[in-house]
Amino acid sequence: MSFSGSVKEELLQHFDKARHCNIAEIAAILAFEGEIVRLPSGEIDLRVSSENESLVRKYFTLLEKTFTIRNVIPIEDRIKKKNNRFVIELEEPKTAIKVLQAVKLLGNDMTPQVFDALVNQLVVQRNCCRRAFVRGAFLCAGSISDPEKFYHFEIVCSSKAKAMQLMEMIQSFDVDAKIVKRKKYFVVYVKEGAQIVELLGIMGAGVSLMNLENVRIFKDMR
Repeated sequence: MSFSGSVKEELLQHFDKARHCNIAEIAAILAFEGEIVRLPSGEIDLRVSSENESLVRKYFTLLEKTFTIRNVIPIEDRIKKKNNRFVIELEEPKTAIKVLQAVKLLGNDMTPQVFDALVNQLVVQRNCCRRAFVRGAFLCAGSISDPEKFYHFEIVCSSKAKAMQLMEMIQSFDVDAKIVKRKKYFVVYVKEGAQIVELLGIMGAGVSLMNLENVRIFKDMR
């Protein structure tokens, strides 16, 4: 497994205890992989799709920990595979509304809100919630290079406004994140080894942090 893959495996097993942090991580997954859909009845539903089945499973576990899921359908029966992506729909309009309200994506008139940014700032006011959001963003659209070769951390965003918000979120932890445009995407990146170590700690990847530190120490001894 690649170093990036092992970091994600570790983060997929990481769950915060605080409800507001779980909401922030859900908000990140919805921002990168989510979609608000209308059912034939006209009611609202939520759909998340990813090439990574484990991410879809984590998303649903976060929902179970944070909201009351009344439907007893097993997660194995909820997840469908379409065009090499794993798709899960909540299929509970009342819960979908609660989720959208929690992540500040529903207006007072119960109409879904569309923002240029990734997330409403109210969701990521606390440091702990920003940590959770960065973790969710990395799981959806991030990667880390093999530290044996070079240091590079990145998260790919679909617009400059979204990249700017994520960059500022990471910079709030005194990490020197920057943005580069790559084709039609905007990439938030960090290239300094010590700062990537800091980011791993921010996201809660303690084991990966130690592994990267060991690589850095060994490289410095050469």
